[in-house]
Amino acid sequence: MKILNFFALLLIPSLLQASHENDLQLWSKFKIEKKISKKENLNIFYGHRLRENITIKSKALYDFSYQRSFKKINIRLGFRSSNNFSKNNQKSTSLRYYFDISHRFKINDFNISTRSRFQNQSEMEEVEEVLRFKISLSNSKLKKIKPEISYEYFQDLTNEIENKFRLTTSINFDLKKRFEYEIYYRLQSRTNNLDNSSIYIIGSTLSYNIK
Repeated sequence: MKILNFFALLLIPSLLQASHENDLQLWSKFKIEKKISKKENLNIFYGHRLRENITIKSKALYDFSYQRSFKKINIRLGFRSSNNFSKNNQKSTSLRYYFDISHRFKINDFNISTRSRFQNQSEMEEVEEVLRFKISLSNSKLKKIKPEISYEYFQDLTNEIENKFRLTTSINFDLKKRFEYEIYYRLQSRTNNLDNSSIYIIGSTLSYNIK
């Protein structure tokens, strides 16, 4: 219970601050994972996002990926198609290709995972290339309920002004019949945040594992 209280304390200041901001978002995701061998997985998910204080549609996306495990690392190749909506509900489509390398290790009672990602995204004849670096920390003793905190940095290779970071606190629930449910709270902000604008995100993910 001590670690659950710790994560709750992390969430409260951000929630209080978010109530005074003009961009609170709601992200939801349904994910299916299929194990095709001892070391290979296929993943597909559908995501839906609302923005502007959860009043208008922001994105609807489909993501497909293949993961291969090795002795100490995992690699993932993925593709994402997103329908993006403006404030007046005009739609545009973006396509993303990405490549991940991830590694997980343990220190005392904590699991630490790292992920490096390169992604290439195109939308309306504009191409964006981004490097992403993520580190996550969770308690290895907790099985059914798993709190986690993570930090991710985005290095935009085409426009340095768009560099940003994400700080996320989450709780994952191991449900019966191969279901998992995650809820999280996320702060997203540009590293060069001259206008003092940030995005606050409440999110959830429902996952199903097909064996």
